[in-house]
Amino acid sequence: MQTTNASDRQLEALRLYEALIEVRADWGGGLVLCCGDGCSDSGTPAAVSIAGGATLVLDADAAAVKSAMQRGEIDFVVKTLDEALRALKNQVRLRRPLSVGLIADGSASLCAMVERGVLPDLLLIGAKQDAQAILENKSIHALQAAGMTVRRMDSLGEERGIPPRTILLSEGHSEVYLSAANAVELRAVDERLLAILPLGDTVRRRWIESVAKYLRDARSGGRWMWLSEDELKRLREAGFQD
Repeated sequence: MQTTNASDRQLEALRLYEALIEVRADWGGGLVLCCGDGCSDSGTPAAVSIAGGATLVLDADAAAVKSAMQRGEIDFVVKTLDEALRALKNQVRLRRPLSVGLIADGSASLCAMVERGVLPDLLLIGAKQDAQAILENKSIHALQAAGMTVRRMDSLGEERGIPPRTILLSEGHSEVYLSAANAVELRAVDERLLAILPLGDTVRRRWIESVAKYLRDARSGGRWMWLSEDELKRLREAGFQD
């Protein structure tokens, strides 16, 4: 898994967030599986929490899990699958976001999930993950057969007819980075974005309102966002630079 800076990590989370809302508009009560060595760095845990869902992170890379927890992407780390499932069951029932990390061998944990009848709604595979290795796992096959959806963000996913980032971009929006010198300026950017967005635009408003909560290094430096040409023009007229 390649290391990424704060801006790249935020953009990855933005794209994963859109991939989630392409599958389901509201992830409250939904469970997303994030697995594979280093998957904690994929951006998936933060994206799912922003979308309102719960994430089970199965990652043997202890350093990656701990780093994601320090960034606020993972809420807490447990030692056993039982602990993880108990915590997630309650939050899924309450339709609240929660990301639980389990530092363990992914194959063994996936096998145990199949044996216990645990069925995530979605397996979300980040663009920098080894999708082929993950999808070759027999337990993943079993979960897919039971009804789990798979969404992959790499180029092969596009070739197979599941292109990422289609909804908002097809509506004339572009990915734009609005720079900010410090946290105070970034708050001003977020406030201005919320002011120009329609009140009914829950997808983009939820991103602005939640990204800094679940991705701590998104609290300064700038904000990635989908904007139309008209919206970007209005921001530039107000003095904000992309």
